[in-house]
Amino acid sequence: MGYDFDKTHECILKSAMRHFMDVGFREASIRKICKDAGVTNGAFYAHFQSKSDLFNRLVEPALQGLYEIYSNENLCFENIRSKEDILAAFEHTFSSDQILIHYIYENKDAFLLLLKAGSGTAYEGFPGILAEREQKETEKFFDECRPYVPKSENISYPLVSKISSLVVSTVFDCFMMGKTEEETIRETRLASEFCLAGLKKIWDL
Repeated sequence: MGYDFDKTHECILKSAMRHFMDVGFREASIRKICKDAGVTNGAFYAHFQSKSDLFNRLVEPALQGLYEIYSNENLCFENIRSKEDILAAFEHTFSSDQILIHYIYENKDAFLLLLKAGSGTAYEGFPGILAEREQKETEKFFDECRPYVPKSENISYPLVSKISSLVVSTVFDCFMMGKTEEETIRETRLASEFCLAGLKKIWDL
């Protein structure tokens, strides 16, 4: 019983991955997914509540892992106590980007699914969702930096949105263009260096 349940569950997931990738979430049908998986519609509802639930099961594990890494890496941008801490945090940006990019490539199928087939789901426009999360964290970082920035009047929160969008879009644009992990790391580093060089200049670091 347990083995049959697990086997059926896996068959549905594999079939759903193919259908979502081929036609997107909106156009994919539970009936066709079940037919391809060799199961009945009734069997489907023993495993998943809905098509949305099925999609969530395919992407949520990878997303949770990404958010955990993201939260852990952001700890390095807290407790700023000097100008030197700010510069050290800037340097850590590159290693953080590399860790996140490596994770995305390790979970390539889930992130391709999010980006190619996510229209009509809670994850539609996923890069923008991640950019908003990045923006909030960067605003906190800017607040930590303020007492130690020589030209603190140049700390601009509207600029945070532009920086966050540039870095996140660089990662996912490269990913969707089929660039290798190494190429994506390089392009993202260039985008980060561009942003950080500007901050160093206007903050007089």
